Amino acid sequence: MYQTDELEVWNLAPDVTAKIGAQTIFNVVGRLKSPEKTQRLFYCLNDGPEKEVFFNPGPKRLGRLENMGDFNIDTIDLESLSTKNQLGFRIVDHNSREKRFRLSFPCAWYEEKEPKFELCLDGVEHPQRIGQVVDGKWRVGCDERGERCLEIRREDAGLDRIILFGRYDWTTGYEVLTRLSVMAWTAVTHNVGLVFKWNPHAQGDGTHLPTQWSTGLGYYYSRSPGLRIRFGVNVHHDVNGNKIGDYIMKESPLSFWRWRAGQLGHALLNSILRLKYPFSQIVPGRQYYFRLRVHPERYALSVWQVDAREPQPQVEVQAPVERLPHGAVGIIPYNCGVRVYEFNVQPIK
Repeated sequence: MYQTDELEVWNLAPDVTAKIGAQTIFNVVGRLKSPEKTQRLFYCLNDGPEKEVFFNPGPKRLGRLENMGDFNIDTIDLESLSTKNQLGFRIVDHNSREKRFRLSFPCAWYEEKEPKFELCLDGVEHPQRIGQVVDGKWRVGCDERGERCLEIRREDAGLDRIILFGRYDWTTGYEVLTRLSVMAWTAVTHNVGLVFKWNPHAQGDGTHLPTQWSTGLGYYYSRSPGLRIRFGVNVHHDVNGNKIGDYIMKESPLSFWRWRAGQLGHALLNSILRLKYPFSQIVPGRQYYFRLRVHPERYALSVWQVDAREPQPQVEVQAPVERLPHGAVGIIPYNCGVRVYEFNVQPIK
C-alpha cells in the first residue's frame, strides 16, 4: 500500500510489481483521508493527460464505493501501461489549494496463456504481486496459526471485494479449487465464492463509477437457497427497475437444515431480538473448499468443510449456455471478512 497524510492507494506500492492482464481495465483503488475538505481529485499516468477521479464524498455508500473518501480509478486501459510507470495525484481543496503526490510502479503480464494458476504467498507482502484488484482493500496477512492468506478484514468488508487471477483471454475447460474462511458476515445480504469469465465493469469517465457487471459466478448467496451457478451479462436495472442480463443457471442448498433454520429462525429472531446479522449456511471461522468446473459440456460446483469428505457436486449444469466467451477467474466476497489460503486453476484435459 502507498499512503500519505492525504490519501491511501491500496493496490499499489512504490517499486512493487503489479500483475496485469486479468481484465482490460487496470483499476486503482484507495481512499482520501479528508474527503470533506476535498473538492476534486485528479491523476496523471506516465505524463499523459490529467484525468478526474470520482470519489465518495460521504457519508453513505455510493454505488461500489463503500465508505466516505473511497475511490476507484477505472479509466486506465492496459495499453496505457508500460513496464515502468509513474502515477501522479493532484488533490484540490475547497479553497483551490493543491497537493501533489507521485509514485512509481512496474507491472508484469500474466504469462500463462493456458488456464493454470497456483496461489503462492511465500515472500509476498503485497496482493498486487499475485492478483489484480478490482475492488476493496485486499492485504496479505496471517491467521492465528501463522498460515499466510489473502484477506479482506471485517472492517474493510463491503460490496463485491474482488481480486482476479489469470488472463482476460482464458476461455473454458478448467477447474478452480480454493480454500477459504469467512471470518464474519457484516450484513444480512452476503455472498462468497468464485467468479469465472470475469469481464470489467462498464467503464466510467472519471465523473462517475458504473455498476454494470458481466461475469460467471459459482458461489454461496444468502438470498437464494444457498449455492448457485450464475451468469451476468451487462447486468443493470431498466427505467422500470427490472434487472436485465441476469441468468441463474441452477441453485441448491449447501445445508438444507441450516437453510430452513435460517428462513424460520431469522424471521422470528429478527422480529423479537432485532437480529442484525444472519444465520448462514456457511459458518464463520470454519474453512471451506470451493471446487468449480467450467467446461462446455458441464458446469459443476462443490462446497464442503475442510475436515469433511468431498461431496458430489451440489450444483450441476449439463451442456451450459456459455454467455460470455472469455475472462479471468477470482474471488468475490460481499459483506464479509474473508481469508483465502489456496487458489488453484488447472485445465481439464
